[in-house]
Amino acid sequence: MLLFLITSLLSSGLPIVQAWGGWNFQNDRVWKLEALGIQEEKNLLVLTAQTLGRVLNETRFLMVEFYNPLSRQSQNLIKEMGRAVDIMGKENTGVLFGKVNITSEKLLEQEFAIKDVPMVKLFVEGQRQQPIDCRGVIEAAALVAWLRNQIKLSTVLFTSREQIKTFVRSRKLTVIGFFEGVIVHFEECEEDRHILRDLSKIIKFFTMDLVIEYSVETMDQIYDMHIRNHILLFISKNSTEFGALVQVFESVAQEFKNKIIFLIVNTDEVDNTHVLEYFQISSWDIPGIRILNVTKNMRYRMPAEEITFKNMNSFCENFLNGLAKQQLPSENIPKDWDTKPVKVLVGKNFKEVVFSHKRNAFVMFYAPWSYECKTLLPILEELGKKYHYHESVTIAKIDITANDIHQTFLEKYPFFKFFPAKTDLVVPYNGEYTLDAFIDFVEKEVKFQMESEEWSFEEEESDEQEDLSVQDWGEIKEEL
Repeated sequence: MLLFLITSLLSSGLPIVQAWGGWNFQNDRVWKLEALGIQEEKNLLVLTAQTLGRVLNETRFLMVEFYNPLSRQSQNLIKEMGRAVDIMGKENTGVLFGKVNITSEKLLEQEFAIKDVPMVKLFVEGQRQQPIDCRGVIEAAALVAWLRNQIKLSTVLFTSREQIKTFVRSRKLTVIGFFEGVIVHFEECEEDRHILRDLSKIIKFFTMDLVIEYSVETMDQIYDMHIRNHILLFISKNSTEFGALVQVFESVAQEFKNKIIFLIVNTDEVDNTHVLEYFQISSWDIPGIRILNVTKNMRYRMPAEEITFKNMNSFCENFLNGLAKQQLPSENIPKDWDTKPVKVLVGKNFKEVVFSHKRNAFVMFYAPWSYECKTLLPILEELGKKYHYHESVTIAKIDITANDIHQTFLEKYPFFKFFPAKTDLVVPYNGEYTLDAFIDFVEKEVKFQMESEEWSFEEEESDEQEDLSVQDWGEIKEEL
């Protein structure tokens, strides 16, 4: 996209030519209204079935109140509409305000299906069909704010140089975008004191790269975009898949331009360590995708193992539609978490269960969307049934993608750990993922735990006997 900025800095000696048919508005407004056969009352044009079409041909935006003179609400809104004209400025002839008395203009009442009054409608670019309803806005400043928002949403398609020249002459400052294909944005800066700020924002917004590499240098640019949804690709620039994944990332970015900022975080860069820590990215998570809503400080993890166009596109759509699952420090503890053969652990009860020092715990760390995890969950259920009523063994699972447990032993899911009772040790499981292998491992660890306790108990007894012997010998010495 080539963004072409046209500015007309008009000196005091040059006439200000406005959009109303090239007329010098300051000198000819009254004459122009008379020529069109239009009256003006309290800043509002009095419109009829004969004059509405004439005004639509002369202005880009026409805001009209359909009213009943006997209605108090109608009269109050007429006053607010007049004040709105003062706020916008009468010299802004690209925007006009008018009123239609439905008690005398029955044809217009019928044409625009006016059922309740007052009713305000906005006519855009001279189009008589399907004007935009302005509902529930009854105060002057709010009317102006609503109108300006509608103006921002409007675009103008130029098909000749003459159209561009006429358009530029009608405004003090104009920004025009030149595109191949569809025009995606039009912006008009109306207040001089906001011009530089608005232009800076517009140009940054629509000229930013599809994908930005996160760094100290680009940090300010990213936050100046005023787009509060960021998606991050954590990847090593030295990895063999870097080029292919970036291409996929850029393809998805095209689909969500100006809705989500797409960022690449180079995991080899030391300055990015704090970003990895914030998102709790381990070596097993690279490459990985996360979404951050900056305003609410909410994090989301892509619910898929593979980084593909389909998975990322679905992730972004679900996020924007409010369907993505937020990554929290902990899910809520389910009411029935400990009633089934396999106990359900979350961040809030993880340490309490696995480091209770009362029972041995064998825990599966899984991701709900992982195919391998899904195939192992039924086996874990069978294991849970075997130890459901065991006096010292608990079988449990935890969704590692939805709960931050701040442990150093985390690996690529799925993985299993054994937590012996009465110690803070963590025993990794490195065997086969079969029911028999799980049972053999648990039995071996439980037996080792029992033998360790017996050995510890025997040592304590031996120590006590030695203490008694010393005590007895002392008494004997005293007696002698």
